[in-house]
Amino acid sequence: MIGRDRLIAQLWAILKQQGLVLVAERRMGKTAIIRKMEAEPIAGWRAIYLDVEGVSRAAEFIERLALAIRTHLSASNKATQWLRDFWSALGGFEVASILKLPEARQPHWKTVLERLLGELARNADQRLVLIWDEFPWMLQKIARAEGASAVVDLLDVLRGLRQTHANPRLVFTGSIGLHHVVAGLQDQDYVHSPLNDLRTIEVPPLAPPDAVQLADALLRGEGLAAAADVAERIAEQVEGVPYYIHHVVATLADLGRPVTMRTVDAVVARSLTEPQDSWNLEHYRNRLGPYYGESASLARTLLDVLAETEDLDLDALHEQLRIKARPDNDRVRRIVEGDREELRKLIKLMQRDHYLEQDERGAYRFRFALIRRWWRIDLGLG
Repeated sequence: MIGRDRLIAQLWAILKQQGLVLVAERRMGKTAIIRKMEAEPIAGWRAIYLDVEGVSRAAEFIERLALAIRTHLSASNKATQWLRDFWSALGGFEVASILKLPEARQPHWKTVLERLLGELARNADQRLVLIWDEFPWMLQKIARAEGASAVVDLLDVLRGLRQTHANPRLVFTGSIGLHHVVAGLQDQDYVHSPLNDLRTIEVPPLAPPDAVQLADALLRGEGLAAAADVAERIAEQVEGVPYYIHHVVATLADLGRPVTMRTVDAVVARSLTEPQDSWNLEHYRNRLGPYYGESASLARTLLDVLAETEDLDLDALHEQLRIKARPDNDRVRRIVEGDREELRKLIKLMQRDHYLEQDERGAYRFRFALIRRWWRIDLGLG
């Protein structure tokens, strides 16, 4: 894996002290990073990966977690004996290699989770990391199926376990931010900060030298003869995002023509305008509704404004929104008419969702120039 060794070493160093939340914009290679950590843990550690996106009930999460623990520790009969004894004592059973909690007189899932991770802490013969991918999606599904109180209980139980046990460490990752889940709970008067003991680390684009190295390696792998400046051009055009580098090189290979900087530019330009949207850029627009709810139309207008004119401070941005926004609900109307605190909160959310960034002078712009370029094209600004 090119360009991620330093980040992975940083993650392991953090895990020696605390758990973490791993955040990333789409296409940054987050899943590849955590899979590499699972496959190649540092000495004395074991990583257990679990994709929880499809989970919609708290009890189902515990069943999936217990199965993942058993699967990863099954090489040692002694290591999993405690789990077999624990599950049997609960009255749990196994169907087609799936662990199930008892349906009759089922103990409360909070108690089961506390005991499961407590027993894991007491019986593990090495340091463990539990990596839960798409954790925010799971929380949102549980909230819809079982209510926000179940999510509050789950977050509180996990925080309590982290305070009680240094092993296992927990890693939460997802394609949407946990801040949306917490913000939704706070709107319902949840006052705790269930994640403030965790370190948040962002997976950035590849550094320029690493992005060039990846592009060059892919060009060579496709047997494409190209000057060194072509790899640099690819890395620069897509701002070091690994997925887009792969996509550009694959498209160049499909063309079957000599690779030049001009063909690279043409491939990127075509990818920003093709109706099939193979880069799935429309996702940046479509997710505004799920992310920002009543404020979605204002977020869209805000991005339209910054697509036209970048580097606007809060006052200038608010003035542009006052002129151009068309309030479709009371919340947007309050912000447009002068609720700067609500506007500031929306902008902070959009920063955490990788739409925006702020410079040292306080001016805002698109986080990624490539996305601004696509947004401008989509608006007909060229």
